[in-house]
Amino acid sequence: MKIITWNVNGIRSRIFNDKTSTQIGKVKDVPLLQNSPMNKILNLDPDVICLQETRCDKIQGARFKIPGYVSYFNESNGEGARGPNRYSGTCIFIKENIAISKIEYNIPDYEDTEGRIIILNLTNTIIVSVYAPNSGTNYENKITFMEAMLEYLNSLSKNVILCGDLNIAKDTHFDKSKVEPSPGFYPHELDFYTDLHTIGFVDATKDYNYTWWDPRTKKIDGIPSARYNNKGWRLDYFLVKGINEVSCKVFKSIGETNPLSSDHAPVLLEY
Repeated sequence: MKIITWNVNGIRSRIFNDKTSTQIGKVKDVPLLQNSPMNKILNLDPDVICLQETRCDKIQGARFKIPGYVSYFNESNGEGARGPNRYSGTCIFIKENIAISKIEYNIPDYEDTEGRIIILNLTNTIIVSVYAPNSGTNYENKITFMEAMLEYLNSLSKNVILCGDLNIAKDTHFDKSKVEPSPGFYPHELDFYTDLHTIGFVDATKDYNYTWWDPRTKKIDGIPSARYNNKGWRLDYFLVKGINEVSCKVFKSIGETNPLSSDHAPVLLEY
């Protein structure tokens, strides 16, 4: 099986084509162009595509169609800047021929009002796709999320794949020990990563470094210099339990330019 995880930084902006969300407007079906980032993803023939930070409600999400796949969207219930079409959100595309026993959108002891979780129950495996809160703007929410998620994952008896943007920087292009702790590498955030290993999870993404690059840096050949020079953070993960012989690959060039879309790169897991 092949699974993609990707923080798209807005599914309506240059993911299915080269248009922004405003340019797409309200067309019934959003066109999927051959040279789009999503079509490059589809060339990898994934069975499951887990997207985070979709910034798209369920009604808008129905306009994004991939032949041979069905989709499930979770949305923010906030208002204004934290409304469903402006903030957070997750979705999963899965091939039509794969049997699904259940789709869930929450876990015990965590009130997810921002569409951060989708859980895909397959016959022998549970895929938990998450867009974890950023502790810079959601400090208390991040703590609650990590506590509840650790408890939930520890309760599962099936094979489990945890994927998504954890907003935790296990690796950075700079030496974290020489700077003050900051959002993404606070001690309790890095402890969460360690705690996942304690309950039996293995980091399938440990052999690569970065999945996010600061998009605000000066552009070189149309690419933010941080990404051009590969000065990034590792924020996106696959952590697996009960599954052997896995491999991962980061596709840094997808979404990097032509068109420039997300500030994260997609990651492929095969098992």
